[in-house]
Amino acid sequence: MSKKTSRSKKPAQTEAPARTLPRDWLVGTLALLGAGLTIVLIVVAARQAELPFCGEGSACDIVQGSRWSVFLGLPIAVWGLFVYALLALAALFGRKRQARWRTIVFFATVGFAVSIYLNLIAVLVIGATCSYCLASFVLITVLYALSWRAGGVGGLKGWRLGSTAAAIVIVGLMHLHYSGAFDPAAGPEDPYLRGLAEHLEASGAKFYGASWCPHCQQQKQVFGAAAKRLPYVECAPNGQRGGRSTACVAADIRNYPTWIIGGQRFERAMTPNLLARYSGYAALPSSPNE
Repeated sequence: MSKKTSRSKKPAQTEAPARTLPRDWLVGTLALLGAGLTIVLIVVAARQAELPFCGEGSACDIVQGSRWSVFLGLPIAVWGLFVYALLALAALFGRKRQARWRTIVFFATVGFAVSIYLNLIAVLVIGATCSYCLASFVLITVLYALSWRAGGVGGLKGWRLGSTAAAIVIVGLMHLHYSGAFDPAAGPEDPYLRGLAEHLEASGAKFYGASWCPHCQQQKQVFGAAAKRLPYVECAPNGQRGGRSTACVAADIRNYPTWIIGGQRFERAMTPNLLARYSGYAALPSSPNE
């Protein structure tokens, strides 16, 4: 009588909660520092106060006041807080080691790519640098480097490639957003605003501004797709540090935006109705008397 050899079945192994290792603590600590930095920026912006070591008119103030400091209606600092908070939570409280490091790899990669993009914009387009932005860049760069040294965690090679691809897509979408691809200016022109813009051009009015000036961008947004017809003069073609253009120096432009209409100077953004009034264009019948 043959004896059947019974093979003992090994119980299915489940990944035990991973203990927090020194590298995890380092990631968590750096992420908390980054979160603290972004909270300072958010609070100061909400109170419309002045940042420490970032006085009015300084390079830091110019960067913080530029249109690149806001994305989808929220300050960039809020998005940064979101990334740093998730990194800290994953590093310090993640229950499973692989899931923990997948989260770290993804958000560190995306944060690193976005930080590179924004700092390049600051240097090449705005022509200014922000010490707070550079501090955040150093932190996210170290976090990104640490995400490549997840010792003992397998299955991250493909995840890194996917995270890198996602980061490139996100930065690409951000660039399209800031370039106006998703802006109303890319749509059909409002007939009245088009006529007003053409009238301003024909009457010799001038709209002086700078690419890094948020109020100048808001002025253009008022006209939507007709903004390209405005008599706009760029005063900072080489960024903040590149000096004013010859036309702006000749017109003694010191504040942005500045309108010169019929010899009158207005150093502020203007509503279409006010522009129509001062330039002699017919106002909309339904527009309130401003």
